Amino acid sequence: MRRLSATVGTKVMSSASAQRVGTVQRAVIDVPPRRIVALQVGRDELVDWQAILGVGPDAVVIEDESRVRAAADAREERALAGELDWKGKRVLSDLGDELGTVTEVEFDEGDGAIHSVGTTTGPVAAERLHAMGSYCLVVRHDERQAATSGE
Repeated sequence: MRRLSATVGTKVMSSASAQRVGTVQRAVIDVPPRRIVALQVGRDELVDWQAILGVGPDAVVIEDESRVRAAADAREERALAGELDWKGKRVLSDLGDELGTVTEVEFDEGDGAIHSVGTTTGPVAAERLHAMGSYCLVVRHDERQAATSGE
């Protein structure tokens, strides 16, 4: 597992040319399927996760420079503008309970699948992630957690 905060700022290299093509600015995450679908690698540039060959501590390696692209739709434009950033976003349960704010996202560097989301009140398993927008991250209510906290 890898932390998203440790990936932001990492250089992005082309396997084909061994040239630097950018730096990871942020991740575009879809809920569902609860995975990173693209990385922002420049001011207005994205790389789809399918073009990523590897994510390491020193670099993210992509197939080649031709895989860097512009936003394809309004949602990706919002992501490039920072409107869909995860860190600091409110977390609400689908019952409306306030669950803090996002502090971290842990993901599988092999396939981009989200493992968990760290919040100011503790981790949330990826299976609970329901939806995300510009206002908040919505997670499914956890019966076990409610039982132990006396809700």
